Amino acid sequence: MRFLIACLCFLCSASLADAGPWSREHRQIFTASGGNFLLSEGAKLPVNYDPTFYAEYGLNGLVTLGVDYHTADQGRIQAAVFFASFPIGEPIAPNTWSAHIGLGGRVDPLNPAEHLTRGGVSWGRGLDQGWLAIDTSATYGDIDQVFRSKADFTWGHHLSDRWTVVSQLQTGQGYDDDTYAKVNPSLIFHINEKYSISLGAVKALTGDRGSALKLDLWSTATIPQFRAED
Repeated sequence: MRFLIACLCFLCSASLADAGPWSREHRQIFTASGGNFLLSEGAKLPVNYDPTFYAEYGLNGLVTLGVDYHTADQGRIQAAVFFASFPIGEPIAPNTWSAHIGLGGRVDPLNPAEHLTRGGVSWGRGLDQGWLAIDTSATYGDIDQVFRSKADFTWGHHLSDRWTVVSQLQTGQGYDDDTYAKVNPSLIFHINEKYSISLGAVKALTGDRGSALKLDLWSTATIPQFRAED
């Protein structure tokens, strides 16, 4: 597990919000990496540099596989979860529901590696030129034996083919049994069909109430289907 997390640290530089209930298209790969910079004076918890990496792969148009890596507690704690998400029932427009289950691990310098089990439910609703989404989850560690809940509330609006605005409220339970809340407004520039850049800000509503700017790079690609020649 330590080797896995070290590899993820090398691959990424920072962060993405949960992706909502919509399944990835068959053979489509989505990745996002980013983090915070220009922290306000004294910003430590719950806002820090917070590097993250997130990826999804559309297995068959219904089931989506993914990995979610993040840090916490000023980068001291690192966690990675591999997950699978799938629709709940038939989508009844404009509402969509999905569930996910994942397995992973968490490490920090003071404790042995801990195995994690995570489950969650997401809801999304399409709007004119935008969407609403709620992503909820609970993560259980086999050492501390505590369920830690998390909920993100997202509103997005497409200004044009090139620009999208997103506003998110992030809430959850920290590893020191504290609770946190952060707001994250951002502006996304779609460079082309494959790449987008998200620039925003994050402001803590709890803890030291620190703030920072936030930068993410998103990429989307589809793996071609190769067929043997007759």
